Amino acid sequence: MEMSFFSISFRVLTLCFGLLLMGSPNASERHSPWQQLTSMPTPRSEVPAVVIKGKIFVPGGFGGMRALEEYDTATDQWHQREQLPARRHHLMAAAFADKLYVFGGANFFWRPTDSAWVYDPQEDTWSELSPMPEARYAGAAVVLDDYLYIVGGVGGTGRLLRYEPKRDAWASLASLNEKREHIAAVVLGGNIYALAGRWQGVGELNSVERYEPTKNTWTMTAAMTKVRGGHGAAVLNGRIYVFGGEIIFSGRDTLDSVEVFDPNNDSWSLTTSLPVTLHGVPAAAVGDAIYVVGGSDRAAAAENVGRVFKFAP
Repeated sequence: MEMSFFSISFRVLTLCFGLLLMGSPNASERHSPWQQLTSMPTPRSEVPAVVIKGKIFVPGGFGGMRALEEYDTATDQWHQREQLPARRHHLMAAAFADKLYVFGGANFFWRPTDSAWVYDPQEDTWSELSPMPEARYAGAAVVLDDYLYIVGGVGGTGRLLRYEPKRDAWASLASLNEKREHIAAVVLGGNIYALAGRWQGVGELNSVERYEPTKNTWTMTAAMTKVRGGHGAAVLNGRIYVFGGEIIFSGRDTLDSVEVFDPNNDSWSLTTSLPVTLHGVPAAAVGDAIYVVGGSDRAAAAENVGRVFKFAP
């Protein structure tokens, strides 16, 4: 049976269109905000990640308690730097005046420490600072104006600790309304936000507190959509993003969910999830993206994966 020219042409076009669809990514793949980059040389979890001049510094943690590695976001390459003075995991860190400040953390025997060190990337050297007023681990460190702050953590009174680099001096400020550890903290709009976390006898939290430095007060603000501890957080384009975390008090679960806080309407919402579940994972904003570094993919365990993901919403 003969087929007309138009019938043959239609069949050819249909076949080509079908092949095109088979070889094309679906809509979610085409528009995914996630990109996997070069993995850490030393896979680690329960670490901070600190940005200095566009490079991300990752000190200590499970899998390399004295390790310090630098990630260059421009070249997607890692570099080994001078080791920490002592072994630490669940440590707190932040950058000030292009130097890395590292506080507390737990030692090899899980005891909270009060150590304070500063690392100079130009000289690749560490120096000791005045110790913290309280030994702590699993808190968070942030920078606001001329001070560094330690928020939450295991050990001590739960007060906010303030460090002044110019004087190498500490001060104890207002306590959180709710004790919390395995938290994340960020600075937004001149205030400090303490994000979720957990506490023995209480469980995981989804509550959020905002600290106003001029008043030395903590205020409860809009709660997150999910409870979590051991998560990462960073600020990008005036919004707070929170990544992953774990549940250990009410079951065992590692999370891939990502939440975003919009200060304009004082509310949290879920956005595109992580490609994998992660906890004990830090997040750091560089340019127009957030980098999620390392972590563990099993709740209450240090199954260090070492992956690096770039999130560009």
